[in-house]
Amino acid sequence: MEMKRKNGAKYLLLTPGNYGADFVKENTKFDVESSMKCSNYVGETLDMAVELGFLGVLFVAHIGKFVKVSGGIMNTHSREADCRVELLVAAGLRAGVSRDNLMKILDSATTTEAIAYLEEEKKTKPVMDYLMERIIYYTNKRAGGKMKIECILYDNQYGELAKSEGAEEFLHELQHENVNANETTI
Repeated sequence: MEMKRKNGAKYLLLTPGNYGADFVKENTKFDVESSMKCSNYVGETLDMAVELGFLGVLFVAHIGKFVKVSGGIMNTHSREADCRVELLVAAGLRAGVSRDNLMKILDSATTTEAIAYLEEEKKTKPVMDYLMERIIYYTNKRAGGKMKIECILYDNQYGELAKSEGAEEFLHELQHENVNANETTI
């Protein structure tokens, strides 16, 4: 991250892991080699980015990892916290998901399984939009409002689930910065 900043980068594309990098590669024109993995350390990554003076970050994250961030959890390792289905149920309750499906979500082993119950009632979009709102709230809170934060949530089976308001524009900015960086190094 320090090297990127010293080389003039103002923005970061962050993925918690390989799935995020794969999603970026398959769904955008962005050079995935320019992205960085933050693993489970969302909070510490934001702290470093603020300290280094980055202007913003775009997270591209699997719902199974980032649903935790919607609850303010900044270390997403299951050893630290795992309330994936509980957070999905809370968001589902707000969106009017039926009690039967909320109970099924609560018993789900994976977020992909839980999404199937949201899909049954066509409630995936309102649930994911609410989770995105909370993710942006908590990441901005952690960063102290000192940088722009955007996010794209996806699932390997269901694809893109939600995108923060400025995510698409931010991705274009990152692509532009990446092209300019490559031109200056050639």
